[in-house]
Amino acid sequence: MEPAAILRILVRDFESDAFDRDSPDFISPLELRFADFSVEHLAQGRSHRFECARKVFTGAMYGDCIIERVYKTIPPLPKDYSGFGKITLAPEELLLLLRLYRPGDLVFVAVSIEKKQQRELRQFSLKPYRVISGVGGDSTRQFRLDQADVPIWDIFAMELQSTSSWTSNWFQVARRCFLYGSSDEFNPNFPSEVDRVALYFAALEASLVPESDFVSRRLRERASSLLEFEGESAVETKSLLSRLYAIRSTLVHGSPLSDDQMLILQDRELWWKFETLVRDLLVAALRKVPSDEASRRSYLASLYDPDDEVRAGRVEEEVSAIKNQNVREKLLNNLNVALKTQ
Repeated sequence: MEPAAILRILVRDFESDAFDRDSPDFISPLELRFADFSVEHLAQGRSHRFECARKVFTGAMYGDCIIERVYKTIPPLPKDYSGFGKITLAPEELLLLLRLYRPGDLVFVAVSIEKKQQRELRQFSLKPYRVISGVGGDSTRQFRLDQADVPIWDIFAMELQSTSSWTSNWFQVARRCFLYGSSDEFNPNFPSEVDRVALYFAALEASLVPESDFVSRRLRERASSLLEFEGESAVETKSLLSRLYAIRSTLVHGSPLSDDQMLILQDRELWWKFETLVRDLLVAALRKVPSDEASRRSYLASLYDPDDEVRAGRVEEEVSAIKNQNVREKLLNNLNVALKTQ
């Protein structure tokens, strides 16, 4: 039976031990096979496989990979006018799941759908936003997924997609910010190429902080509680988020980053910890945070909510910042009146 359609994706910055085969066989593809798709490496010496790939993607180069997923039937999609059904959504879903599994600058460069139309097989290009990126091919932090990872990833992907929050309103915002961030070029040698920090925090805030006050504190405390960290692990997590959140604030408020902030971003080990932490938090949120807004807010508040002492400290800081003595005294009198009438 001929397939109803074949989805192919041109991929860069993907590594695997499945591509390191030491064999005189130059015909068989170097493949990493998952439950419902494969990843083929376009290696030097396998010109036949490379020529086949170039028929679909003219921009393919040696070192690239081709993801291929075969569909026996077209999965239906409400209000679909393209004729491709849910296949049009598959590249973004797949990219999201791969990026959530592990850090690495994985890039989807182009998407093609092969479908029989008027008795002929035809190739259609697809360019969904958040998926296609011109960046890629020279990353020093490539995405790596080995053969031993395959069964683990298959279970991981199935589990996340089955969570009630996968289609929730809050995660739709979080996934958009995460995909934009992980697609954005990150080069800490240039202050103009570190916006990934702000986009990652937007994804975390969309997941863990629906409130508009004490955002940084809520994020740090809830992150530690969500991951069930204690002791030194909790302290290190909060410290890492605090340092990176300060950089995020500098970026979003339009100020130049300081030399010290750039040094933080240039610390490769520290940055990798942050990349991993972002993914751990988004995955934990999908597994634990309720999908409906009321239950979600209640759950997040149970993880952490500022108490009266914290709020009083904030008020004290604001009052101390008032320089006009008359204004300060007036405010204190108003507060005394308010407290007496409660």
